[in-house]
Amino acid sequence: MPPTSDTYSDISSDLSSISECSASRPPPASPTKARQRPESLRLHSIGDNPSEITGKLLKSVRRSGKHPAITMEFSDHTTYQVLVDGYDPQYPGVPKELEMDELFYELLELPNGKLPEPLAIIDCVFVTLTDKAFERKHIHINDCWEAKESRWDQNHLGLAFKLAEDTPRWRCVWATMSDYDPASGSAIFRSYDDVYLKKLQRSSRTDARHRRKPSWARP
Repeated sequence: MPPTSDTYSDISSDLSSISECSASRPPPASPTKARQRPESLRLHSIGDNPSEITGKLLKSVRRSGKHPAITMEFSDHTTYQVLVDGYDPQYPGVPKELEMDELFYELLELPNGKLPEPLAIIDCVFVTLTDKAFERKHIHINDCWEAKESRWDQNHLGLAFKLAEDTPRWRCVWATMSDYDPASGSAIFRSYDDVYLKKLQRSSRTDARHRRKPSWARP
C-alpha cells in the first residue's frame, strides 16, 4: 500500500535532523526536507517496492567501498541493496555518492555493520526531497574570464525506514552528484539523483556460472 500524506507528514517532522547533517558536509547543501505527498520523479520505473522489506528482520547494513551502494541483509536470507538510479561503473560520469542522516550512519558504524540483534523494519517508503543544487563556471566576457554561479532547487527520491526500537525513528539515505576543480579542489558542481531498492537474486550453484551478478553489485 502506498504511503499516505500522513506518513509523509510524519517523515517530514522526523527527518528535520537531515538538514543539519547535509549542511555540515562540503560542498554546501541547502536544508533537506520532505514535502507533502509531491509528485514523484521515477518512483514506479525501476527497482522494488519499499513495502517488500517492511516486517523483515534486519541483520546487517554494509556500505560498498568502491560504489554508491548499501547492502541490507535480513534474517529470512534475503538481501536488498540501495542503489543510485543511472549509475554504471563502466560509464560513471559525474561522481555519485550515497549520503544519509546520522541515524543511518550509526548502523554503518556498527562492527561489520551487524546489528546486536535483528530488528524488524516497521515501515519503509520513498520520500521526495528538495535540495539546493549549484554549478560554478568561468565564462569569457570582454576578454576577461568571470566566475558565474547558478543555483536551483533539485527534487530527488530518498529512501526512509523505521526499525522496531524502543523509540522508532526515521533513517534516510539519498544520492548526490559532485564534481571538483582538479587544480583547486573546490566544488564546481553539486546536484542530486534518485535512489532505488533492488533485491539481490541468489543463484543456485548449478546455474551460478550463467547468472552471476556484476561484481560491483554484489554485497
